[in-house]
Amino acid sequence: MKIVDLSHSYQKGMTQFPGTPPMDVRQIAQIDEGGFRVTDFHAIVHVGTHCDAPAQVIKDAKTMDQITLDTFVGYAVIVDVTVADEKEIKPEVLEGYDINPGDIVLLRTGYSKYWGQPEYVEASPYLSEETASALVKLKIKSIGMDFLSPDPVDSTISPAHKILLGNGVLIIENLNRLEEIDVPRVF
Repeated sequence: MKIVDLSHSYQKGMTQFPGTPPMDVRQIAQIDEGGFRVTDFHAIVHVGTHCDAPAQVIKDAKTMDQITLDTFVGYAVIVDVTVADEKEIKPEVLEGYDINPGDIVLLRTGYSKYWGQPEYVEASPYLSEETASALVKLKIKSIGMDFLSPDPVDSTISPAHKILLGNGVLIIENLNRLEEIDVPRVF
């Protein structure tokens, strides 16, 4: 069985959502000096590859510690998305895919190649409200994407977040290496 790690590694200066405090990683103890190594790590919880819980945009909703692990385990459908001048991802991208209730949908745009570059943030694709609603209607349990956010970077109302998270669909952002998956459906 082939296992593909879809996360980005943590590193100083890594891509983050605009306006968030930078992540800091530094060694505070060395083996040569004290006999052990310790690394100090400070970051917001929305750094790198991460999952958004409903409480991010919905008052009194579930926080990540209240989400069961089965939400992240199961069959996933890889949906290839071509992003051109229009960055908004329309519901037509879901046509022709065998998406079942309880599946995880992974949107593969190829944007992870821009990780660490200004284009990753400045030209990031996003979901239309209709696409978010279509995903909810499919009764998926999670959606993952190889880009920054299901909403436009400059959005202050987060419509896709509210539609998805408000209907129990978790959002996994900043996936990596989706191009290494060469089958349309994986576990």
